[in-house]
Amino acid sequence: MKKLLLTAGSRTGTLLLAPLYDALNKNAAYKSVVILAAQEGAEPINADLARSFNISEADHTIRFPKGTSVEQLASVMTGMEKIMLNEQPDLVLVCGCDNAAFGAAITAAKLGLPVAAIDAGLRSYERSDAEEVNRVVIDAMADLHFVSEHSGEYNLINEGVSDEKVFFTGSLIIDSLVALMEQANRSEASGLAEVKPKKYVLVLLNPTGHFSNKEPLDMMQRLLKEISDKITVVMPLAAELDALMQQHGIGDSFSAIEGVTIIEPPTHTSLLKLLRDAMLLLTDIEEMQSEATVMNVPCLTIMESSSRPATIEIGTNVLVALDEDDIKSRIHDILHPGSHQHITSRSKIPEKWDGAAAGRIVAVLDRVLQN
Repeated sequence: MKKLLLTAGSRTGTLLLAPLYDALNKNAAYKSVVILAAQEGAEPINADLARSFNISEADHTIRFPKGTSVEQLASVMTGMEKIMLNEQPDLVLVCGCDNAAFGAAITAAKLGLPVAAIDAGLRSYERSDAEEVNRVVIDAMADLHFVSEHSGEYNLINEGVSDEKVFFTGSLIIDSLVALMEQANRSEASGLAEVKPKKYVLVLLNPTGHFSNKEPLDMMQRLLKEISDKITVVMPLAAELDALMQQHGIGDSFSAIEGVTIIEPPTHTSLLKLLRDAMLLLTDIEEMQSEATVMNVPCLTIMESSSRPATIEIGTNVLVALDEDDIKSRIHDILHPGSHQHITSRSKIPEKWDGAAAGRIVAVLDRVLQN
C-alpha cells in the first residue's frame, strides 16, 4: 500500500484536494493522509465540501499566523517538515498555488520526497502576482504534473519539463463543482427573496487587488450606479473590502445605490448557487472563472491576464482590465442579446472538465506508482 500525503491551504486548494481524496480512498492500493493549512481562526475546509467527499477531519492541521507572507510560509514549512518526517509518504500531492502549497512543495523537495503538482502548468505571466511565482516554483519542484487544461501542457513543456511527467487529466475544480451543485440545486432560487434567477448581476471584488485603491473603487461606484439602473446588482461585501471603503472615506456608498443588494460573504455552496442564477458575473477574482464557464454564465474579469486561458478561448470569460468604457459596452451587449450576439453563444466546456478528473489522476498513479 502506497502512502500519499495530500496538502492544501486555501479554498481553491481544498476544492482540488477533496475529490482526489475521495477517489483515492476508494482504491485499496493507497492510504491517503490529509494536511490542511489554515490561518488562525479560519476553518480549514468548507463543511459542505467535506461532507460531499467524506472528509470527516484532516489528519493534520497547520495553523499559520496573520502576519506577512514570509512569516506564514515559515510557519507552514516548519509544520510540514515535522509531519512529513513522521509520515514518510511515497508521494506528496500539492493542491493549489497559495503559500501553503508553496511551503509543502519546497519542504517535500528538501526532504527528498517526490512531489506531484495538482492543477500544474497554469501561468498568467504576471510575476507581480505572488501566486504566479508560487506556481512556477511548485512546478519546478514537482516530479509529476497533473494539468487541467491544454495550456498547462504547453507551458510546462516549453519550460523544459519532460512530457513523460505531464498528464492532462482535467479539472478537479469541476469535480467539486459537480458534487456541490447537487446541494446547491436543492433550492430553485438564489436564496435572496428580492431577486429572481437571471435577473441580477453578481459582483465579486478582491480587497487585495485593484480595489485596494480609491480610484478603482470610485470607478466601480459609477459602474454600479449605471448597471443598477437596468438590472439588480448583488454584491457580497467582505469585511476587508468594507474596511478599505471606510478607510478611503466612501463608507456605505455601494449599499446606498438603489438597486444594489449588499450581502454577507456566502458559503462556497451558496456562492455557486448565486453564480448559477446570475445573468452576469463581474469580478476581479480568478477563482470563479472556471465555474462560470461550465455554468455558461458570462464573466467579465477585471484583470490584465488569466492563468486559465481556456475560460477565455472557448469559455464565457472576457478580460476587461480597468477599462470602464469597455466594461459598460460589454455589459450592454450581454443585457441586450437581441441587438448583439450573446457572449455565451460561442462558449463550450473545455475538454475533460466533466467531473471525472479525480478518477483519471488515480489511474495515472496506478501506472506510475504500482509498477
